Amino acid sequence: MALGIDEANTVSDKFYDKTITQQVYEKSPLFYKLKQEKKVRWDGGTQIQFAIRYNTLDSAINVNPREQIEFGQKETRTGGVLDYKFTVADAMISWDERVKNTGKPQIINLLREKTDELQQDMFNKFQSDLYNTTQSSKAFSGLDEIVDAGDSYAGIAVADASEWAAIENTSATELYLYGDSNSLSHQINLSTFGPDKPDLIVTSRDLYNKAESLIQPQERFEDTMMADAGFTTVKFHGIPIVGDYALDASTAGSGTYMYGLCCKYFEFRCHPDYDFKTTPWKELFQAGYINAMAKAVSWAGNIVCKMRKVNFKYTALDYTN
Repeated sequence: MALGIDEANTVSDKFYDKTITQQVYEKSPLFYKLKQEKKVRWDGGTQIQFAIRYNTLDSAINVNPREQIEFGQKETRTGGVLDYKFTVADAMISWDERVKNTGKPQIINLLREKTDELQQDMFNKFQSDLYNTTQSSKAFSGLDEIVDAGDSYAGIAVADASEWAAIENTSATELYLYGDSNSLSHQINLSTFGPDKPDLIVTSRDLYNKAESLIQPQERFEDTMMADAGFTTVKFHGIPIVGDYALDASTAGSGTYMYGLCCKYFEFRCHPDYDFKTTPWKELFQAGYINAMAKAVSWAGNIVCKMRKVNFKYTALDYTN
């Protein structure tokens, strides 16, 4: 018999629907690290709100034991606000696909292929939105927006809070480890404040290869957590560097970007009702598709960064230099 709606939902619910989120969380270096460090969180309300500290009290002074001090109020915190962003992917099984896939093995294979397509489509969209340098207003906040020295983020302008600026290098075209203000070590130092510093560097695969060639063999150490997920890494200043194909020249950033991220201050905020919510298969008769069925996956949320100054980016690196 041809595939029926009840059978499609039974098989999908038992074997496939719960795996749809794995593609995003397990194949993206940043999202994987955020999940491992319990930085995937759920948020309700009309907007995503979070507190940030953008200034210091500067109230500590040396005094005589009987000296009178003056109490004063200084604003050190404010609230960041982000809108929810919405992403959806859908899959359809046409009438002829139902007819051609009869029998249990064919039905299971068809449903698995459709789930794989949904997974890959959501993953590709999240990767594109994460790294895109010409971000759509409908997309969640990407790294180019978050790791920026001049632009506003979460409703907070750098002009109003100087410590809200990230480290941005737009002039360096050659990647090198040590030396002047364009070196990788210098960018790391600029974005280090006490124990807070970048703990993940993501870049294109070509720039990753360049970095790996520059690091001395005796200094190369692989990050075990990232390696366990299948990511190839090399460490510099104790920070794992990983190449992500979504930053290659054929995709976002034209292969020239490198991001140093302090994941401690990042959160992947999802709405609890739409955290990769998967609908059941439904007949499409009323939509005009005779004997066809479809399902969809939907997500609502955004990326939160509570401290920008501990992150850096290069925008113009050329791996051939």
